[in-house]
Amino acid sequence: MKKFTSLSLACLFVASAFAANEVYYIKANGEFGKQLSEIAKQYANDNNTKVEIFVDEDPRKYKDTRILKTGVNKKGHYSASLGKELYEKDCASCHGINAEKRMGKTALKDMSAKDIEDSMIMYRNDSSFGGSMRTVMQNKAKTISNSNLGAIIAHLKGKDAFASEINESENKPVSTQKQQGSYLR
Repeated sequence: MKKFTSLSLACLFVASAFAANEVYYIKANGEFGKQLSEIAKQYANDNNTKVEIFVDEDPRKYKDTRILKTGVNKKGHYSASLGKELYEKDCASCHGINAEKRMGKTALKDMSAKDIEDSMIMYRNDSSFGGSMRTVMQNKAKTISNSNLGAIIAHLKGKDAFASEINESENKPVSTQKQQGSYLR
């Protein structure tokens, strides 16, 4: 345990010695991940530095296995933490840090996940879609991948933003019980 602690602190020290704008992602699972995050938090607290610990899947390795990759994969596991980074970098300057600014008819915070996805698809495919800022959004929509859009939606609407849509679209068992006025259900 002492070797682990000293090695972790050495890594943190070396990482903090580099330029402040470099970010390091370390994937650690289970109990080891918990211990490493506690050490990093303690080190940051002791040295008055900032550390962010993300506990979720790494979407940078997310592979969309659908045959037709249209739109956001509703069953995809997107990272809300990556979505926050992307939103702050690509969207917040116009839409506000809390998605409260209304650039079109409705602010993003008041739109459903499906509406946000549909709007991005329309900006990508229809040059007449949108208001006075449509050229900005059309260019932005073409640079944001479906995976990154899924992450942004996970940040804005939560990881289960598409859950109700998935449940509605799945096949339901067929009932063979006869009822008045119906043949098969």
